Amino acid sequence: MPSAVTLRAMNVRTPAVGTPTSHGAEGSAAVGALCFLLLLEAAFALIVTIVLSLVAGEQGGAAETSTRFAAGGTILLAIAAYVAYRGARRRRSWSWTLSALLQLILAVGAGIAMVTAGEEGATPAYLIAFALAAATMLLLSTSGVRRALGQG
Repeated sequence: MPSAVTLRAMNVRTPAVGTPTSHGAEGSAAVGALCFLLLLEAAFALIVTIVLSLVAGEQGGAAETSTRFAAGGTILLAIAAYVAYRGARRRRSWSWTLSALLQLILAVGAGIAMVTAGEEGATPAYLIAFALAAATMLLLSTSGVRRALGQG
């Protein structure tokens, strides 16, 4: 016996939230700058991962384990930044959320690392991490990027 409720077949593709032709030059330039910053973050995180892995090889015991754990977290940050870059380049709405979350993780992680560094204080690596997070978050909050990524 046939069901009383039948669904029609879907025959139309859902369009992407923002297409490059539907936004002005302001959104295009801002999204380009966002893509550049996300790629820069991915490269920075990859470099930090390599440095942490090298430092962990010289340490021993519990310090080696915690340093390798930090290197693992940093490589995950690099991968997530690259995924956010790809989403922003394709103008996917989820890339805005992922990018904003990554900036929070980057700023908090850099702050924790700076506090645990102790007497070495604010080295250039920590300052670069804060600067990247702040610049990217400011760019994410502009109206051109928000509109281009379907958030405004």
